[in-house]
Amino acid sequence: MIFIVIFKLFFRLKVEGLENIPGKSNFIIIANHASFLDPLVVFVAVARKIHCIALRDLYRISWLRWFMRLNETFASGSSSAKAINLLTGNKNVGLFPEGGVSRDGRLRDFRRGTALLALRTGRPVVPCAILGTFQSLPRHAKFPKLFFPLKLKIGKPVYLLKEFSELIDEMTLQKGTFRIRNAIEEMLNEDATYGAERT
Repeated sequence: MIFIVIFKLFFRLKVEGLENIPGKSNFIIIANHASFLDPLVVFVAVARKIHCIALRDLYRISWLRWFMRLNETFASGSSSAKAINLLTGNKNVGLFPEGGVSRDGRLRDFRRGTALLALRTGRPVVPCAILGTFQSLPRHAKFPKLFFPLKLKIGKPVYLLKEFSELIDEMTLQKGTFRIRNAIEEMLNEDATYGAERT
């Protein structure tokens, strides 16, 4: 795949923790979102088919729309039912729980969708920390900085106990969301100065 060559050659992408990807189960994979490069980093690094939930507005950009349809992504909004069907059908689902690209590169609050999917389906959540993409391609930049080192850290899966009741209480959702966000925050903090010397 051409994107693998591009990211290895021009971004020196380094991947850690591939052994944490579940081998016997499908999963929900999530990451922090500091740049439009982030979905490509995940697709390139993880050699498993991932159906990613993308912001509806991104489908207005022609080349992104083509790429997302090629990779069978689907738009956010009324996406929960489709994501649950994919997960119960042993497919992998990916999303960015912050709900959009961070303006300053810092980790924002998470929406409840990831915890809801995990609690509804019992599938593990694979947390990922992406480093360097904000420095390479911040939100309003037109072109990325080439040869800027990027890193993807894949953490150990987070398991939330499957809920069988129709209604999931707010406290359960909050606790699940906190656990998921904390897993990514800890990995980001471990490499807080990653790529700083290149900025």
